[in-house]
Amino acid sequence: MSTEAVVAVIGVLFGGGTIAAVVQGIVSHKKGVRDADVAKDQTAIQGFKDLAESLRTEVDRLKAAREADSARIDRIEVQIAVERDLKWTAIQHIRSLYSWITQNITGVDPPAVPDELAPHIIVPRKDKE
Repeated sequence: MSTEAVVAVIGVLFGGGTIAAVVQGIVSHKKGVRDADVAKDQTAIQGFKDLAESLRTEVDRLKAAREADSARIDRIEVQIAVERDLKWTAIQHIRSLYSWITQNITGVDPPAVPDELAPHIIVPRKDKE
């Protein structure tokens, strides 16, 4: 090949927009890759935002449930305290009644203490004269 032919080939390859086309192709490819990366990142970010919103909703639901449970537990604790106080008041009253029966009613034995109350109530003995 002659020098003129080589110059002509180089001129064709690198002249008249060929270099510009190659550069434009590289830039376009890189831009396409960047755009794809940006789109992928945007999708990931939106996924994280959706997940965060979902978790926020679940946390709010759990907080509301916890508040309701706390209020319920408070009510139950009050009821237990009332029941406990009533139970011990009743046991004290039963003890007094058994004592009164054994001291004031002769010839009659008081009724038997139910098994559930037996650990808490001792029936006084009648003194035989």
